[in-house]
Amino acid sequence: MKRIIKKVHNSIYLLISILVFSFVVPILYGNSIKSLLFEISYSVMLFSIFSIIDKKSKYLRYILLVSISTIWLNYFIDYNIVKYITYTFSTFVLLIVTGVLIYQVVNSKFITSKVIIETISGYLLLGVVLFFLNLMVLANNPDAILFGYDDNSEKFSDVIYYSYITISTIGYGEITPVSPVARSLSIFFGVISQLYLALIIAFILGKYINVKQNDTN
Repeated sequence: MKRIIKKVHNSIYLLISILVFSFVVPILYGNSIKSLLFEISYSVMLFSIFSIIDKKSKYLRYILLVSISTIWLNYFIDYNIVKYITYTFSTFVLLIVTGVLIYQVVNSKFITSKVIIETISGYLLLGVVLFFLNLMVLANNPDAILFGYDDNSEKFSDVIYYSYITISTIGYGEITPVSPVARSLSIFFGVISQLYLALIIAFILGKYINVKQNDTN
């Protein structure tokens, strides 16, 4: 029982850090320490990933440490090449972590709070992945995404907002992908996020039905 509770708490660390990075930091991002908030919150989110991966996954741990290092390198050295390296590593790491979460959910025998939390975290991480890909696109072409105001320079809160309304397929229309790459990313992640929801919900319902049937037999 204690082991189950510990695993649930470990999953909560990642979920909370994603929620803070995605929904709390953008609110606070207008002050003088805006960049530092981004670096700290994202580093905390990466550190929280250590709590859900197997201790034997030493290579993933090394990749996480490199990703954290590049984030802070980007903070002190403002060059495009450093940005590309940072965003590439971040995208790679988050895709791996999303895959790990999906694997753990699919291979779980029972539907627990840990499974539900990891399912939510996996979905939210798709938004963070798209966020970094959008930053990469904007670093290459600042006009790739039209933000709908005179100052078209990307802002943290605007890019992450655009990323999440894309994966949720809401699309209010005030932020528009203009370049072919930006449009392709919005289409791809819009489709992938809906497939994620459909397939994961199907897995969870299937496991729940199987458990119920086994209990009645």
